Amino acid sequence: MNNFKSLISHIYFVAFFVAFLIAVYLIAIQRQETLQASVPIENRTIILESLSDKSQVSPQNASQQHAKISPLPGDIFLKTIDIDVDDDEDFEQVILCKKTAGSTVLWMIIADFSPNLGAYLRHFEAEIRASKLESITVQPLDVTGDGLSDLLIQGLDSSNNQTLTIFRRLLNRGYSLIFSETGLSINLQDSDESAIPSIVVESLPNKTGLVSYKTYIWNRNSLFLEKVSESPLRESNSISEGPSGSDAQSYLSWLNRFWKKNSDASNICSLYLDTNSNALILEGQQIQQRWIIKSAERKGNRLYLTCRLSELSYLDRIFIIDAKGQNVISVSIIDQQVSHFRRDEGWSGKYESYDYMKEAKDNKTILSSPDHSQFLGRYLGDDHSVLVLDQSKNILVLNGKYREGAARIYYYDGYQVLDFLQIQSNGLVGDRLLFIVSIDQSENGKINRLILRPAEIGADGVRMEYRTPYIFIKTS
Repeated sequence: MNNFKSLISHIYFVAFFVAFLIAVYLIAIQRQETLQASVPIENRTIILESLSDKSQVSPQNASQQHAKISPLPGDIFLKTIDIDVDDDEDFEQVILCKKTAGSTVLWMIIADFSPNLGAYLRHFEAEIRASKLESITVQPLDVTGDGLSDLLIQGLDSSNNQTLTIFRRLLNRGYSLIFSETGLSINLQDSDESAIPSIVVESLPNKTGLVSYKTYIWNRNSLFLEKVSESPLRESNSISEGPSGSDAQSYLSWLNRFWKKNSDASNICSLYLDTNSNALILEGQQIQQRWIIKSAERKGNRLYLTCRLSELSYLDRIFIIDAKGQNVISVSIIDQQVSHFRRDEGWSGKYESYDYMKEAKDNKTILSSPDHSQFLGRYLGDDHSVLVLDQSKNILVLNGKYREGAARIYYYDGYQVLDFLQIQSNGLVGDRLLFIVSIDQSENGKINRLILRPAEIGADGVRMEYRTPYIFIKTS
């Protein structure tokens, strides 16, 4: 009898132990699923690797960003943005999500840190107008003049119309919806008379083809965004000489030229596409930026480019490009901010198509042979690029490839050209690289900066390739 009781107790113990292990396993699986669900869809990656690549770690996979809170049943987290929405010097997290898998409506959730609980909590959530995820930017900006940063969410709907949703920040740290509109265009304009910006909405055309411009400004007495003016105009968004077709790719093909902004002589800027790396290149007198194009959306003569400075960056910049004619575009920028401080490098404005080649040809009669000696020296560029011009040895390192050879600088077809011919270690000729040369000089005439634009020489003369130029600083 005692043996039977002992056997039963052992069976109970084993059963309890097995049940405990199963419970631990199920809890671990549940926690893993919750953790995976907190990774926004934008940050999820599928990695295809061969056996030889197993030791390598994908940088994109290593930088996966989790949401600060767990999704509720049915929530699908799409994107997270760490941003200081309330000027408390601590980052909150804005989460863009869907409430159901089949829904086209997007919601915004603000996760704020609770010092008492030591964790992030779901602080506020609301529906927004924009429905295209890549187009959405979130900006903290005071539009009510009370000194508190309100929350502006801009983006595109399913028809590529612009949307703007504004949530006013309340004194109790909550938010309330004060504006939600859709239009052909929506712009915030700073006022000269007050610190409160006005909102100008170009409405969607009605049945007769009329559009109207509505201007809204915050009314401090009635505490709402009041429509202060409305001017009906006939729709004139169709420009016969603008980009053909109706898709974004046709627009990009039309845009694939050299554009120059020269309205301000002290801030001459240029813009063009690098089709090889799918990037937008902006150049000023003191700065150059290369923005990787993530997505392109088109609405008539307007193009929306969502760009990032790098693949790992999460700070998007929206370039809105309006075709004003065959050779004129207008560029405006919406930034994804991390605080209420806005970036402005002076890129916005009107650009005109610029024939870089024609100007050089027009000036070729006044060009003299360059003084090769002024170019001699050592130059350092981005991404470990090196250029050494010397009487005895010339070195060029681009994109991690080392070349030695012969270098000449001369004028050809109106251009100042660097002609680099690689001589391999066995004495055979290797690559021949051609660049159009631009220089920045100090007051005494010495070269400070060298800009090399990839080019090629053909039957029609020198042709500049629209690729990212190489910028070198002279070090010796």
